[in-house]
Amino acid sequence: MSVVEAEALFDTGNRHDERGAFDAAVAAFDACAALVPDNTAVLVNLANTLVKAERFGEAAAAYRRYLALVPGDVDRWFALGNALRQAGSLIEAVGAYVQCLRLAPSFGPCHVNLAGSLRALGVLDQAQIMAEAAVELMPRDVDALACLAGLLYDQGAFEAAVGWYGQALAVAPGHAGVLSSLANALQGAGRLDAALVVHERAYATAPDQADYRYNRALSLLAAGDYERGWAEHEWRLRRTRMMNAAIDRGEAWDGGSLAGRTILLHAEQGFGDTIQFVRYAPMVARLGARVVLEVPAPLVRLMGSVAGVAQVVPRGEAAPAYDTHCALMSLPWRFGTVMATIPAAIPYLAADGRAVADAVIGPLAGRPEDRRPLVGLVWAGGTHLDDMDSHLIDRRRSIPAAALAPLGAVDRVRFVSLQKPAAMMPGFDMIDPMPWVEDFADTAAVIAQLDLVVAVDTAVAHLAGAMGKPVWLLSRYDGCWRWGDRQSDTPWYPQMRIFRQAAPLDWDGVIGAVVTALSGWAVSGGSGG
Repeated sequence: MSVVEAEALFDTGNRHDERGAFDAAVAAFDACAALVPDNTAVLVNLANTLVKAERFGEAAAAYRRYLALVPGDVDRWFALGNALRQAGSLIEAVGAYVQCLRLAPSFGPCHVNLAGSLRALGVLDQAQIMAEAAVELMPRDVDALACLAGLLYDQGAFEAAVGWYGQALAVAPGHAGVLSSLANALQGAGRLDAALVVHERAYATAPDQADYRYNRALSLLAAGDYERGWAEHEWRLRRTRMMNAAIDRGEAWDGGSLAGRTILLHAEQGFGDTIQFVRYAPMVARLGARVVLEVPAPLVRLMGSVAGVAQVVPRGEAAPAYDTHCALMSLPWRFGTVMATIPAAIPYLAADGRAVADAVIGPLAGRPEDRRPLVGLVWAGGTHLDDMDSHLIDRRRSIPAAALAPLGAVDRVRFVSLQKPAAMMPGFDMIDPMPWVEDFADTAAVIAQLDLVVAVDTAVAHLAGAMGKPVWLLSRYDGCWRWGDRQSDTPWYPQMRIFRQAAPLDWDGVIGAVVTALSGWAVSGGSGG
């Protein structure tokens, strides 16, 4: 009887699967597997349908049950790796892919997916080896070619990435994803005009793809085309990663009258983005709105100094009642900002008196006979291990502590660490108040005591700029859109000076230029930036 029942459940599962009723199919296959637990056909169908239902963890468990019975099935090891990867179990996915390749060393798609998993774990050298093997096995496979190109891009080999993306396009000339990635690589290589041309091709091929439109926006903004760039930048809100993290906040501000209304302005990306774009809050208040600002908790105290903000609430806590809302990074679009109209009423952030008094700056006040200028230093960003794309950017924007050594020869200044979280300290004397700094208000209190801030592209650079402090930005070769293309200054922070890498990953040249400039600055008495 159980065999007949199992056959009926198996047929039912297949019918549901064919109709796209995946959860119902899973229920039937699951019941069938309970009756015939060693039936490999049932286990495969169960696992495959769980994948279709996007229940990847359960799919992996079903594939494992199958592989315990048929350990030599190459395709199912590959499927197990894919399910684990989708479930976010990357280390286990790597194990499944490795087993697949033990059984079938020439299985090209497995090399590609193993490379992708290793990249997601930050193991770029091994990922590149796998991608190169995939290209050798499948020299005309778009996924393999694009995978290798992407890994080269991640490591700052932008021209090499351009070449491999070009090979991928030779295979699939209208592939919008490759076009968009090629445009990014061209921009990374310093060929912004060419990047914009390729972005137009991607746009023409896939005009409704939010990720590609967002990439195009960043290139337009880097080129200073703010009129088109800000409008295009609104596509970020349609990206899957943004929509998955979005909170239903009700009606967004449509640019209409705000007189007598309460608006919630909310941060959406990093600390630096919030600091840069909160300059628009006073402009919103001048439209007659009561402004409530929602920001990450480490920014709450600092944001209390922004003019026109009635209330600051930490992200994740209940906001007071409001009539409409707007993401901070949508405000430049709403206000029609172009290069000539960037709000630059600096300073717009300040360290409050109590914070200055309470901050742990004893070392700064010590040795009163030492009148050397105080120079704050930031050489690394946050690791962002929860977001591999951001983590890989951080690798390129951060400077190894050993590369800072030449700064130690500038003996006419006193260096003050603004590095948080802690990173390996450079091998020269430096005051370090940061272990006692708990939030950005404390950081602002320390910056208020300094004469100059020298920083890689982090929130501290934005904070110093927003406070009106002279700041020297040390920018990676593929610098952020907000610093333009190759300029040494920026209208966002008029007192900022930008030191750019002359070639990808070349921090020695940047540090050499800073040493020369800093020595001259110190000789002149440390005045200005």
